[in-house]
Amino acid sequence: MAALTLPTLIQKQQKIETTSRLKKFYSAMSQAILLSENDNGPSKDWDKTYYVSDEDGNYDNVTNRNLVLTYFNKYLQPYLKYLEIEDNPQDLQDEETGQADRIRVYFSDGSYMNIRNGACMDLVFDVNGKRKPNLSGKDIFGFIICPKDKAIQECGGNKNWCTYCPSCNTREIALQRCKTSAKYCGRLLMMDNWEFKDDYPW
Repeated sequence: MAALTLPTLIQKQQKIETTSRLKKFYSAMSQAILLSENDNGPSKDWDKTYYVSDEDGNYDNVTNRNLVLTYFNKYLQPYLKYLEIEDNPQDLQDEETGQADRIRVYFSDGSYMNIRNGACMDLVFDVNGKRKPNLSGKDIFGFIICPKDKAIQECGGNKNWCTYCPSCNTREIALQRCKTSAKYCGRLLMMDNWEFKDDYPW
């Protein structure tokens, strides 16, 4: 009986901890964006360069990482509490170039977020840092801050700070997309106030 019950209890505790950290992160980021907007104007209008390719048409790791640093330092860094920034994390290095295309921001509770320059600014939050399982939908969740030309497409309505999942405008659609690809599960959780409902595909 104990052998059957223990995994269930562990999973329940993992979900509780994940919910708590997701709520904390989302609140902190939302507050940082709001404070920054007071000084820098609407986040939809923040200076955001579309990702840059090199002369061969490949994603330019170094240039895009520098764009992330510029964006973070201007719009988020002064308004966000964090421990440290790593601007070339070794475990994110590109196998071919040896360069990383993102920065990592560490928080005091052991979590961190990786920021990458895409069509929007991609923020990938890991609730427990380098601890396992390091899987999308379990301890890794994606968020985006979009410029105005991408906001409606990616976030819907008037939002431009949201989770991944274009066109997930109902819970039913979000659930199906989450089952198809774990990177979209953040939208389902956001709709459920970051709580893991019984139908969540854990």
